[in-house]
Amino acid sequence: MSSRRLCRWIKGGAVTAAAAHATYWVWESAKEWESEAEQANPDGGIGAGFIEGALATFAWLTLVPLLLWAGMRLLRERDNHLLVTMGSAAWIVLGTQVTKGDVGRVETELFLSAFALLGGFLALYRPVPPEE
Repeated sequence: MSSRRLCRWIKGGAVTAAAAHATYWVWESAKEWESEAEQANPDGGIGAGFIEGALATFAWLTLVPLLLWAGMRLLRERDNHLLVTMGSAAWIVLGTQVTKGDVGRVETELFLSAFALLGGFLALYRPVPPEE
């Protein structure tokens, strides 16, 4: 592997790991906030904690693509279409596993590490311009 490709793989993995951990932290905080809102007003009916839950879901779905794109742009890497699209799709699939209540901290870190490795490999792809 050339040094340029290795550098791109490391950048992709680091950005993906940072995006995944940041998004997970925001999601976990919002879910805790939702739980506290529901406990503070148990007779609040259906709406107790709704805004907090919606914020958690919105963060879970939108932060990873945004952070992947912004992180790679900050590191001066272009043509990250595959990383952003496939990384976002993988994140949604991963989310169905990580957000379950029975997944512990070790399993969560293993999922996030696997996601970072996938991000590194997705960052290696560079589209080839069509030949004329």
